[in-house]
Amino acid sequence: MKKHSADQHQLWHGPAQDLTYTELCNALYERELMRYAKMSPEFLASLQKRLASLPFYIRRAASSILSHKSPLEIDSQNASWMGRQSPQCPAKEQGIEQIEQFYLKHKKLALIVPVYQNQQSLETIFLDSVDEIDLAGQKLHCNEHGWFSFNGTPLTDENSDKFLLKPTKSLMTAACCGHQWLNSERKTPRVLSLRELLLASRLNWQNFAKPFQP
Repeated sequence: MKKHSADQHQLWHGPAQDLTYTELCNALYERELMRYAKMSPEFLASLQKRLASLPFYIRRAASSILSHKSPLEIDSQNASWMGRQSPQCPAKEQGIEQIEQFYLKHKKLALIVPVYQNQQSLETIFLDSVDEIDLAGQKLHCNEHGWFSFNGTPLTDENSDKFLLKPTKSLMTAACCGHQWLNSERKTPRVLSLRELLLASRLNWQNFAKPFQP
């Protein structure tokens, strides 16, 4: 019987792998507990449930990161991916025609996609996944960032500062590493959420349109 990826660390050999796994878990625990400490009062009712499930997701994320084949380097002490940051945001390389062509061809549930945001001249790329597709309306819904047309255009007021992009190596590198640009200048990378780290560990870097095969 095939073991779940969250148990794969038990199969590793050597102190280096065990140390990296431990460092990843510690960094993720610290990050998530700090995030919980800053949650709004309305989320307190669900805090007990969130804390109960946290160890599972932490172990799953750490194991997935270590077992994933990625061109990026991992900083285990900070639980972050590291890669070269482009001088300018790579989102500017795309036009709506090539975005539309990609989603017309590769529209599928659970597809991992890059979402661009420009908020007060701060440019950021987020990882998200498709959880609903409307073929008649030529649009799709991203789990956290809402509805977009197949050409990437946002369709609600809530996501009007965002744009759905076609996944490319430069964009996915930026998203996985938390790269940011302010007024077209490189800024300190942001910290990815636990959910984004899990999405990053599912990327197929050889073909973003196909699911990762562990």
